[in-house]
Amino acid sequence: MEITEEVARRRQTIKLEDPEKAYSELRDLLEEKMSFSNVHEDKYYNDVEEGKIRAHISTKSGYDKFTGEKMDLYVTIDPEKGEMDLQVKAILVTDYPEKYPHQGTIWYYGYRSIFDKFLYGSVREGYKPAVEEKLETLMTRLRETLEA
Repeated sequence: MEITEEVARRRQTIKLEDPEKAYSELRDLLEEKMSFSNVHEDKYYNDVEEGKIRAHISTKSGYDKFTGEKMDLYVTIDPEKGEMDLQVKAILVTDYPEKYPHQGTIWYYGYRSIFDKFLYGSVREGYKPAVEEKLETLMTRLRETLEA
């Protein structure tokens, strides 16, 4: 059973200092300098004719055994203009385990729904400001690192 909730969405265009190194610096920022436990490149296109790079990058970090954050980054780098168009979607994901047969029953879903509504829902709500803060930190550090 998975509960996903979009927390925030940001979009910005950054004038790049060095368009050739922008993507590698973005990856380095996500993997090394920010505290994401998992950075995965879902799609990467290097359009040779247009000279543009388009990518979809997913990051994940955990808060507790049920809840974590996921950020989807959609990146377009245009070296001719010297710009990077960036869209980031921050999502809070709660995943309850379904390892055993009884965890797939309607009774279990009912129990988890009640548990989530009355007990764990307030805990998950408490993580939203941290996700928003991490998104703002990411956007600020990207501008500081890449902007001309």
